[in-house]
Amino acid sequence: MDANEFARIYLAPYSVKGDEIIPTYCPYCKGGERKDKHTFALNTRNLTFNCKRGSCGKQGRFADLCRDFGVSEQKEYTRPKTKLQKAPDAVKSYLESRGISAATQDSYRVCADESGNVAFPFLDEKEELVFLKFRPVGEVKKGERKSWREKGTMPILFGMHLCDPGQPLAIFEGEIDAMSGHESGIPNCVSVPSGSEDLTWLDTCWEFLERYDDIYLYGDNDIPGKKMVEALALRLNHHAIHIVEHECKDANELLCTQGKTAVLEAYLTAREVPPHGLIQLADVEPMDMAKMPKALSGIKELDKAIGGFLFGDLSVWTGRRGEGKSTLLSQICAESVDAGIRVCIYSGELRADRFQHWFHLQIAGSDYIKSFLDSSGKTINYVPKPTAYQIREWYRGRVWIYDNTISESGEEDSILNAFELAAKRYGCQVFLVDNLMTARYAFKSENGYYRAQSEFVGRLVEFANRYNVHVHLVAHPRKNDGGLKNDDVAGTADITNRASNVFSLERVDVEDQGRVGCDAVLSVLKNRWYGAGAKIGLDFDEVSRRYYVPSAGNKKVFGWVPVQARLRPIEEDSPF
Repeated sequence: MDANEFARIYLAPYSVKGDEIIPTYCPYCKGGERKDKHTFALNTRNLTFNCKRGSCGKQGRFADLCRDFGVSEQKEYTRPKTKLQKAPDAVKSYLESRGISAATQDSYRVCADESGNVAFPFLDEKEELVFLKFRPVGEVKKGERKSWREKGTMPILFGMHLCDPGQPLAIFEGEIDAMSGHESGIPNCVSVPSGSEDLTWLDTCWEFLERYDDIYLYGDNDIPGKKMVEALALRLNHHAIHIVEHECKDANELLCTQGKTAVLEAYLTAREVPPHGLIQLADVEPMDMAKMPKALSGIKELDKAIGGFLFGDLSVWTGRRGEGKSTLLSQICAESVDAGIRVCIYSGELRADRFQHWFHLQIAGSDYIKSFLDSSGKTINYVPKPTAYQIREWYRGRVWIYDNTISESGEEDSILNAFELAAKRYGCQVFLVDNLMTARYAFKSENGYYRAQSEFVGRLVEFANRYNVHVHLVAHPRKNDGGLKNDDVAGTADITNRASNVFSLERVDVEDQGRVGCDAVLSVLKNRWYGAGAKIGLDFDEVSRRYYVPSAGNKKVFGWVPVQARLRPIEEDSPF
């Protein structure tokens, strides 16, 4: 039983992220009393597992997992039973016609079955026959099988009995290709047992592979062959991997058309794959900052200071409660929509309809807003229905909001799953988390709460980098008095350490606004790319809920305005 089969039987339901199988609940602790989710992971590459719940902490190798659940890690195989005979002249002549000498045929013990088909015996390091594969002599006719194997036998690499761990291992896709490599002077030439897509032999040959520091992948030059090489390079990345590149269909065609020297030369000039986690800096394409994809804020002074919100980054926004962080960020999201960028929003404090009300005010602008007195005597600003309809049609398909009515403990997983869907399916590139403190986390203590926050921020950073998007994150400060600094964000220090930008927004007291010359101050506390530190004065328009630079005025016109004449008019009956 391999890891994937084990997961299907014992770990469902589960998700797959890269090399890791992550079930909803740990198979050992079942999530404990709080039913903590997604704490267990089984790595299919390293064949290791662990549970991150402190009171569980189970970890080990896949063999331990199988033993604990009373299953056999390895499938039971049978010895080959097909009667074999020495290779007849027809087999020898056919292989010689493909450039494989009698000496190479003898080294690989090529023989035949009773029907005269070519038989490739797969011998292990002890020279014991454990697997058999066959093919017809000569060209395969349409409708005929190209090759077949004896069922129930253990898949290993063809040619293992010839290998010396003191030299690199060369893995080919087919038996005749491996013999072509041997014929050309390449050491330790082996081939996979069952084609490019079946990698079950990795389990049976793992200990054999571990004896080799360098492995050369000499695949076929077609899509399945390249996929096999890519998969093996990933699974065997703890070895020094070299990828052989050539222009022919496979190694045997290269031998037959260009000779042994060409086969050997391709091997000697193979491209080395950097170890997992390392890349050659010289191989990295130089970055052109002017062409880096980004979103702008619509506030020229801010965009000039930080160069825009670069995709792949996380920005943290802080400020005392009620200072306008959420308002400014919804305005920045509207600016992204106006630039043709799709956005996705998580608001832990506002229902979708209330967020939409504020969003519409900002997009409409003061000229398209009306007001009325409600029963309490409060002046209510609103966007008339015809205008609201036009605005909704303008941003339809470009703005998504997380449904916070489905929230539960461990909400961070739900938010990130929704964000991943928005990025992959809908192409969203700007994301807003408002705010860090309202997301519901699975934790047991105050320290667990802060650790959960820190892990959530780390996952947001990974999300931004993986999908090349920008994430805005609102985080409240620890203190409520005095000027705010980078270290004043509530939670652990690594929240701001992981961010590319950190901003604070502070309202100016009414009695000081005349002297200061603005309603609020936006401060750049951190900018990773340019090291910019800036303070930008902003005024605030209560009607449209917009921030703007006093000298520029509140003049922004969003893209819905020019098209309103083309949309059908709607008779207005009441404000709501």
